[in-house]
This record gives sequence, C-alpha cells and structure tokens, in this order.
Amino acid sequence: MTATPDRTASPYQLTVIPQAVVAAALDRLLPQSKAVVEHVYIEAAEGRLVNPDSLFLRPDPDPAHRERIIALPAYVPGESSAMGIKWISSFPGNLDLGLPRASALIVLNDLLTGFPTAVIEGALISAHRTALSAAVGAQALYGGERRVGRLAVIGTGFIAETTVRTMAADGWEFASVAVHDLDPARAEGFAERIAGHTARALTADSTREAVADADLVLLATTAVLPHLADASWFKPGAVVLHMSLRDLTADAMAGAVHVVDEVGHALRERTSLALAVAGGLVGKEEVRNVGDYLQGRVKPDRERLAVYSPFGLGSLDIAVARLVLDQSVGAEGVVVVPGFSG
Repeated sequence: MTATPDRTASPYQLTVIPQAVVAAALDRLLPQSKAVVEHVYIEAAEGRLVNPDSLFLRPDPDPAHRERIIALPAYVPGESSAMGIKWISSFPGNLDLGLPRASALIVLNDLLTGFPTAVIEGALISAHRTALSAAVGAQALYGGERRVGRLAVIGTGFIAETTVRTMAADGWEFASVAVHDLDPARAEGFAERIAGHTARALTADSTREAVADADLVLLATTAVLPHLADASWFKPGAVVLHMSLRDLTADAMAGAVHVVDEVGHALRERTSLALAVAGGLVGKEEVRNVGDYLQGRVKPDRERLAVYSPFGLGSLDIAVARLVLDQSVGAEGVVVVPGFSG
C-alpha cells in the first residue's frame, strides 16, 4: 500500500465537514467526481480495490420493517488514495416526520497511521455518487450517447431527483420524462421540480404506463420485495437503471443483459439479481462489471434489454469524500478539532 499521509496536520487532529460545505464542494466537483467513479469501477473490474462486504444492521429483522444502518469500509488505491468507512442509515418512516429518509457520515483515516482524520456529512456524498453511478452506467450501456427520447422514473425520492439533476448537469438530454410514485402528490411535485431539465415532464398512473416506450428507466424506490414481474413492459433495447436493486422479480430479470458495479457484491442481500442467479434464471457468468464496458472489453448490445444493478461500493463514497476534503480545506463552516485523538 502506498501511503500519502497529510504531513501538514497532526495525526491527532480531526476535521469536521458539515453538509453545507459538502454541498458547495460537490457543486464544483462534478467532472472530477465522475472521473473518480469511472476510476473506481475500472479498479473494481481489475480486482484492485479493497472493498469488504458491507455490514447491515437491522434493528428489527422482520422484512416488513425497512429500517437499517449500513457500514461500508473501503481502501481506494491510486494517486489520490483514501481509506475510511461510510455509516449510513435508511429509515423510511422519517418521511412522515418531514425528515430525510437517509442520514450518514463518512470517516476518513490517515493512510500511514490509521488515525481518523476527518468526519464528513455523508448523505449528500452518498446521493451524489449514486447519481454518478447511474450516469456512468447509462453512458456505458448507451455506448457514449447521452440523448434519450423518454426517461421513466419510478420512485420520486431524494435519490431519484439527485440522479436526474446530476445527469442533466452532466450533459444528458431527455425529450420527455414520465414519473410514477405510489403517492401521486409526490409524483406531481417531482415532475414540477425537474421540468427545467426536460422538454416535457408528466406523471403516470402506473409503473407500466410510465415505462411504456421509455428508452431509459430509473428505478429508485424503497421496495424490499420484488414487485415488477413482467419484462415485456419495457421497450426492446431499453436500459434500466435498477438503483433500488429489489424492484424486478427473478422472472423479469431473465433474458436481459446484466451489468453491475462488482459481481461479488451485487449477488448479496437478496437483491433481484441475486434471486435470479440463485434460481437459475440468470447465469452468474453472464453478469458483467461496468468497468469492462468502460475499458471497451465489452460492447453494449442495443437490441436487448439491459439491467444495470450497482450494489453500491463503499470505495465510491471514500474516494469522493477524499475529493471533498481536499476541496474544503479552510472553507467557512469547517471545524478543526486539535488533539481529538490524544
């Protein structure tokens, strides 16, 4: 491991970066963040990441209860190497309280000493890297093209909105967007907010109506059990960004091209793809890493339905957090705690 410690700071010093500073940094860092996501995916395809399995803490093991906290540790090698962990909670009931569903923090550790060097608000970083993951995957499966006739969005939470806004900022063009949510009022509000990023935004009464004739589909629900059972609803050659991982039934996964961020991680925690592989409907050898597409080893097949199911690598959070830390030194709102560790 090549260590690049910060020689200007005491190993006992801790830097705390709140959400407002993170937001300002991310606004400036879109091209660099996207390049980092692509780099991490290529490293994953080459087997060079140190990205242990994420750990799920579920206060109530009943599948009907969706509250969970996830720990994602990682070490990212390279010129801007970084090491740390993301600790992110998902409590859907927060929405009824007027609070965000997810909250998170990221801890970065010094590569030489292992001491914690920074605590960074992580919910925005997590959403930003998820959105960029969608953008990178979509671009890879479209062969570099960033013009879409119709985008369908299923689920209208923070991740969905961040993804649409980030893709638009990255140069994606949508002729129209069809939006569906179990809560029609949320769908209408979402359509109004993204109207500036598309020629036309409309709501749909059902998932089937939304995805009909859609070239690109964004699934960003909080579903814990698969519910979308008929792949014939999708247009031939469509790209499905299956960001929520558990919307499609195993039967609906059969026959599609399957792309993930890293195969070993994607086939865990009863994701739709894991269920399809376990049931023999998708061969594990058929599942490819998106890094293979980024390097040109695999070419997109525009005639078949493609389902992109990135599990979410902690390496992305750690690498983007390192960018944010580097960009936030001396910024107003950053708190430095000398002697935090001793």
